[in-house]
Amino acid sequence: MTPSPDDYTAIANLLAEYCLALDHDEVDRCVGLFTDDGAFEVYGRSFEGRDRIRKMMESAPSGLHLGGPPWVETVEGDRARTRQNLLFVDRTSGEFRRTLYTDELHRSPDGWRIRRRRCQFITAEGVRDRPDG
Repeated sequence: MTPSPDDYTAIANLLAEYCLALDHDEVDRCVGLFTDDGAFEVYGRSFEGRDRIRKMMESAPSGLHLGGPPWVETVEGDRARTRQNLLFVDRTSGEFRRTLYTDELHRSPDGWRIRRRRCQFITAEGVRDRPDG
C-alpha cells in the first residue's frame, strides 16, 4: 500500500536522522534507530543485533552521508519497505562511495525503526555488495 502522508514523513525523518547521527559521530543515537533484533548488511556480511551493529559502526570510517529522498515501496500495517540512494564522503580522504540502501522497517511504540538495512554499492558494473565490484 502507498504510505499515508504521516507515515511517509515519519519514515523520511527516521532515515534523515540516521544520516545526521552518523555525520555527528553519534553512534548510539544511530543504533537506537534499529529494532532490538535489527540487522545491517554490508560488504556481504550481516551484523545482527544492536551490539554488533554498534561495533561495526564504531570501526567504519567517518564522513558525510548525503541521503536522497526515500522511496517507500509499501506500508502494510506495522511494516514498511524502502529504498534510498546515498553518497558517502570519507571525512579523512575525501573519497566517496555511491550506495543504495534497501530497508525493512517496523513501527514500534517509539515510532518507525530499522529492522534490516542492506547497503550495496553502485559501481561501473552495476549494483554490487562491494564497492570494488
